[in-house]
Amino acid sequence: MKKKVLVLAACIAAFALAACGKETTVDPETTPTVTVAPTATPEPTATPEPTATPEPTATPTPEVDWYQMMLEKSVKSTGNNARLKKVLEKARSGETVNIATLGGSITEGGNAKPMSEGYAYLFAKAFGETYGVNGGENINYVNAGLSGTPSSLGVIRFKRDIVEALGAEPDLLLIEFEVNDYGEVTKGRAYESIVYDVLSQDNDAAVIMVFSVTNDDWNVQNEHMPIATHYDIPIVGMKESVFWAVRAKHMTTNKYFTDRYHPNNYGHTVMKDCILQLLATVDAEEAEEMNAIPETAKKGREFSGMEMITAKSTDVTIELGAFTQTDTTGQGFQVKGGHSFPDNWKKDMNAGNEPFKMTLTCKTLLLNCKQGGNECGNAEVYVDGEKVMTVNGAGGWGNSNVVILVDEKEAAEHTVEIRMAEGNENKTFTIYAFGYTK
Repeated sequence: MKKKVLVLAACIAAFALAACGKETTVDPETTPTVTVAPTATPEPTATPEPTATPEPTATPTPEVDWYQMMLEKSVKSTGNNARLKKVLEKARSGETVNIATLGGSITEGGNAKPMSEGYAYLFAKAFGETYGVNGGENINYVNAGLSGTPSSLGVIRFKRDIVEALGAEPDLLLIEFEVNDYGEVTKGRAYESIVYDVLSQDNDAAVIMVFSVTNDDWNVQNEHMPIATHYDIPIVGMKESVFWAVRAKHMTTNKYFTDRYHPNNYGHTVMKDCILQLLATVDAEEAEEMNAIPETAKKGREFSGMEMITAKSTDVTIELGAFTQTDTTGQGFQVKGGHSFPDNWKKDMNAGNEPFKMTLTCKTLLLNCKQGGNECGNAEVYVDGEKVMTVNGAGGWGNSNVVILVDEKEAAEHTVEIRMAEGNENKTFTIYAFGYTK
């Protein structure tokens, strides 16, 4: 893994500025942004109004273009550049390039106003204008960001929300779960499975890891760095760049964030510019030979090739029991609109306690259920007749809660039963979806 910071470029820029006696200021707030109006409903939870955004507490000296230095510090690694160079070459040649972003609310556009001004949309537009033909007419893009979700949910959604949405496998995937994967149930295996699935495609696809950060300088990048090193993946590190600028008093956290987790429009623009800086750095490098995909996993690839099971699935045997309703509330896509798991199973609170039963052959099985309000209760989950857990269906805003039901090396037939816990028979419980590998 090599960390490439363009120190020489910064020195040359400083010399040129000193020679001509001119001051250069780069302000991302003037960068053209996407103008598509959002079609989504408001955030499911109260979103604090952005706090005041005072001007930076120190004025950069003419010798230092601090904004450019911040971008360069975000290039945590260019990894093996062969795959990214191939994507850029494909875009410039006029071939169709399929780009996807996968992550939580930051990737979805959280707290940008409108959300379609989020970094992911800004990046896709800028990529087309910079590397595509005719302003990017050969670039297809899908944003698979979803509020409040970890990589264990991302691996369930990958095929539906990226491959099927694009109508093709992605040529470039940006993955961002750095503030969502704390305590993630698969302990990094879902994240690695997503990376492995993209790299294993026949189109030599590229992955960029985007390490977002909170306003108190926190994320889980140390959990994902071993995966990045193992596969030699390019990394954009917002922790290194944003907090360099904050510590150097070029800007404040209020300039970038609206709350602990979410950037404002300025922050989203900075993220976009940092990703473009990575591409520009790779573009200027000498081409490398493409690395072979490691034969062994770093944390685990047990969730590779995961399929989603919904109420429309026909390859499993299901008995509904009292889970006869469809939940129309809860987690939804806020820009493109619609429920994130519309084909779900909701327990009818007045229908007794007949269990939901499903029989399938699998190696791994993930359950994604709703965490809602006080009307939601606790459910007991049985696998092959043995109780494996009690799942709390309350305490949330309709967000997803992913748990592991089956985690084995070999595929076998399993029967899963879900019923309300004692004392919760007159409450609801919603099964959003399952994810399984064969």
